[in-house]
Order: sequence, then structure tokens, then C-alpha cells
Amino acid sequence: VVNVTGNQDICYYNFLCAHPLGVLSSFNNILSNLGHVLLGFLFLLIVLHRDLQHRSFLEANDVYALEFGIPKHFGLFYTMGIALTMEGVLSACYHVCPNYSNFQFDTSFMYMIAGLCMLKLYQTRHPDINASAYAAYASFALVIFLAVLGVVFGKDNWWFWVLFSIIHVGGSLALSTHIYYMGRFRIDFGIFRRIFQILYTDCVQQCSRPMYMDRMVLLIVGNIVNWFL
Repeated sequence: VVNVTGNQDICYYNFLCAHPLGVLSSFNNILSNLGHVLLGFLFLLIVLHRDLQHRSFLEANDVYALEFGIPKHFGLFYTMGIALTMEGVLSACYHVCPNYSNFQFDTSFMYMIAGLCMLKLYQTRHPDINASAYAAYASFALVIFLAVLGVVFGKDNWWFWVLFSIIHVGGSLALSTHIYYMGRFRIDFGIFRRIFQILYTDCVQQCSRPMYMDRMVLLIVGNIVNWFL
């Protein structure tokens, strides 16, 4: 866009420290993201080596590979490596001419990497439970969709931020409740009745301390930081 129109005011901060090379008007910003791409390829090679090694152990009927440990999910690691590589590629595309419209190029795969790391940590912490792939990846798509909506409608539209704040606070409270009760508190249309019953029995009839004090403190601190950021 800048090379065609010649309007360098659009990308002033980008051109302030730009180092052109050939047809690329800001080669240094592309080069700075080469580390993400190389690290992604290195991660993929490490995962491929572990995958081939594990398959060779299975073919050799190795007792440790067959009867010990948790099931290996190399597909998730491959996805993390590809996401890291694409983060470098799209971040380079964004930094050629940073603006409000293509900001999602730089952030979409950041969300993917963060979500995949959370999913892997959950699988490591709960080896006997596999999270639903449909729900997990649908949530990734929802996060990216909301980010796109923020780019399209978020600028100078107060109603979007009001709606987003309501969804954000409601989702944070629902997730905090799910974590506090370790999944034993069902989130459905009867949740408001159960919340009223818990508040009435625990605070009105007897003002007792929370059942899980350490978990409650961590969730309160986490929600305060989440809302104010």
C-alpha cells in the first residue's frame, strides 16, 4: 500500500527505523521474526524425532512403551510447532506495515499457541481424561472470531465493548465456578437457582468461610487481574 500510494504517514513509525532491501521497504521487521519460524521448524524436528522413536519402540514391542506412561499425543505437538511457525510468518506480514486492520495477523496464532499450551497442560495434569477436541478447537475459533469482531466493530463503538464486557465477565465467573467446584457444579439454565441456594445457605443462614479457601483466594486474584487488564 505504501509503495503504491507513497503515503508514508500511514506507516511513520515503521519507516522511522526501516532498512529496505530490494522490493521490501522494511526488511528488518521481517528478519526480526525469522527466529519464530526457525524455532518452529526446530520444534517440529524434535517432535518428529520423538514420534519416530516412539513408533520404533512400539514395533519392537518395548514393554515400557506398551505398558507404562500415558498415551502420546504427538499431533498436538505438531500443531504447536506449525502455529509457532505461522506466528513468525504472519507477524512478519503485519510488521511490513502495522495498522489497525491487519493487527489480527499478529495475534491470531498467539491465541492458538496459548490455547494449545493450556490444552496440553490439561492433558498432562489429567492423563486419564481427554478433553473434547470439538469443544476445544471450537473455543479457539470463537476467540479468533471475537478478535476479528473487535477489529471490525471495536473502534469507536461503545456498544461492542459493553457487549464484550458482559460476555467476558460472565465467562470468567462461569469458568471460576467450574474451577472452584472442580467440575461438580453444572453450568446450565438452573445455575442461577443453585447460586441463590448456595448464597442463602452459606451467607444468610450461617456466614461461614469458603470451603476451599486457597482456591477461592487464587480465583479472586485471577479475576481481578483479568478484569482490570
